[in-house]
Amino acid sequence: MRINPVTLAAQAKGSYALLKRVYSITNRYGLTPAKMDRSLRLFVQTLSQFGCGASLALTAVVLKRNPVTIVEYLGKDVEFAVHGYTHVDYARLSLAEQLDHLRRARELFAAAGVKTLGFRSPYLRRDAQLYTAIEEAGFSYVSNQPIMWDVLDFGAFAPSAHAAYERAVSFYAPWLANERPSLPRFDGRLVEIPVSLPDDEMLVDRLGSRTGGAINEVIESAWCSILSETYRRGELFTVQLHPERIAWGADGLSAVLSRARALRPPVWVARLSEIAAWWRARAAATVNVQEKDGDAWHISVTGPPGTVILARQVKVLESTRPWADGYRRVEGTSCTVRAERRPFVGASPTCPPALLDFVRRQGYIVQVGGDRRRYSIYLDQPQFSPQDELPLLAQIEDGDGALVRLGRWPDGARSALSITGDIDALTIGDYGLRLFGK
Repeated sequence: MRINPVTLAAQAKGSYALLKRVYSITNRYGLTPAKMDRSLRLFVQTLSQFGCGASLALTAVVLKRNPVTIVEYLGKDVEFAVHGYTHVDYARLSLAEQLDHLRRARELFAAAGVKTLGFRSPYLRRDAQLYTAIEEAGFSYVSNQPIMWDVLDFGAFAPSAHAAYERAVSFYAPWLANERPSLPRFDGRLVEIPVSLPDDEMLVDRLGSRTGGAINEVIESAWCSILSETYRRGELFTVQLHPERIAWGADGLSAVLSRARALRPPVWVARLSEIAAWWRARAAATVNVQEKDGDAWHISVTGPPGTVILARQVKVLESTRPWADGYRRVEGTSCTVRAERRPFVGASPTCPPALLDFVRRQGYIVQVGGDRRRYSIYLDQPQFSPQDELPLLAQIEDGDGALVRLGRWPDGARSALSITGDIDALTIGDYGLRLFGK
């Protein structure tokens, strides 16, 4: 069933919030792209202080109407993903319509000289059929899956603020970070890169008018808390900051990047296309294990540049240096280790393929079968669902047994961070047309 874009926006925001949003656009957009161009410049300048770039999802018709403004940012460490041909709910379109929109969008991007590899839906709306269309249209990654972090104290807000916030949560239907890991995953040939919530829209437009002017502090606190959690868990924080809200989000963005740059082991700050390329290449890495003398193993890895071997509670015959959580980082992509037990993840033949695949893609070396007494870590789990992922990772990591694994992120990074945002209008005219699906 089709749905009018105005109706969809009202469902997402509420009628009152939608009216406030329409009023606020005069402060964020102008008759020409000049006002948004200033916001984009501030966005890029903030990032450049920390030597990193951004991934911005751009609606194709906006590019068509404003090519000069967009092309200016191609040489400024900004990459563009497709944010639809028009700003509509793609989950409501047929497969043929989805494919038509996506192919026309790619044609417009190519005509403007803007290379694009990824897709993010308007409103993060998604269905299984859309992923088929995204893959058939030739994209390599998608960033549609929201994941919600519990980082706000709603005692500081009025009940109406909490209600507006929960309306957004219901609309987005996110994963919960206390139930699922924030990690890329494969959907067919696509790499799905989750986006973290709360984002700028939820914090500024849902809570901003009820914070007593302290929205910048709320953003900084929320996003730094997410960074701390993803760093502790070794996961990914995908920031969502629309350029038109950079005036509210710049301090929080700077705080997150400043903290990330100071952490050791480091945080890998990368654009979405780089994360997708790494996840794909690391998944294809091969590990060769040769047993020597019953208590020694030679391990050699063939993988993308940046592949790192981590080892704990084993004697490594080659040079190492401290990493984190009891691990040491091996200098090189091959080593010989000694341990009383096999320093790998043993698995029962009854473990389902989805479990084994998930564990391997996190960098663990899995050996199926064998004597479970020979392994410090042995999995015997005949069933596996997405809700089992976090407990399974905790089971592997919380032990103190011998273990050799590959680093999840390149060059010994402990976690990853990506700065993203959506551009669905550059002028008041763009925004008005957007409300009518044009």
